[in-house]
Amino acid sequence: MKRFLNKRGDGYLFQCVMIVVVAMILSVVIFYANTISLVRITEENTKIVLDSYVIKNSIIIYNSIKQGDNNTDVLDENLYIKDLCEFCTLDNSGTMLYSYNDDGSIKYKMSLPVISFREANTLEIQLDYTMYVPIQLDSKTLWYAAVPMTVVSSFSEKF
Repeated sequence: MKRFLNKRGDGYLFQCVMIVVVAMILSVVIFYANTISLVRITEENTKIVLDSYVIKNSIIIYNSIKQGDNNTDVLDENLYIKDLCEFCTLDNSGTMLYSYNDDGSIKYKMSLPVISFREANTLEIQLDYTMYVPIQLDSKTLWYAAVPMTVVSSFSEKF
């Protein structure tokens, strides 16, 4: 008990180090939880826009089947990117899409999504992109954590 009543302050060194260690571990856990939440929300948003894109393409494919042609080799990535930017309020800047915080700093950035068929001439569409989450210290970005993402959407008729 006398160790806590030390008036010089040198007896509190261990407690101070432990508080700093606990604070560092807590900050890493909070950053990890925040990053996982951001990745899941972004994945859900891209899935919503991709589902909408599949529905739009289902009409095009149905019209081509009615005309006797089942050729759906080409997917319009620009239409998807435009819809994604509008839905998620992203800024398109060449090869990257950016999301900003209220103060103007980068919340995250992502590569342009690549849309492809999982199986030819079907409505199983796969979307691949890489999400970059900034790792900051004292409001300065040290590096970006790269998270590769794959989102799949399909459309099937009911019998």
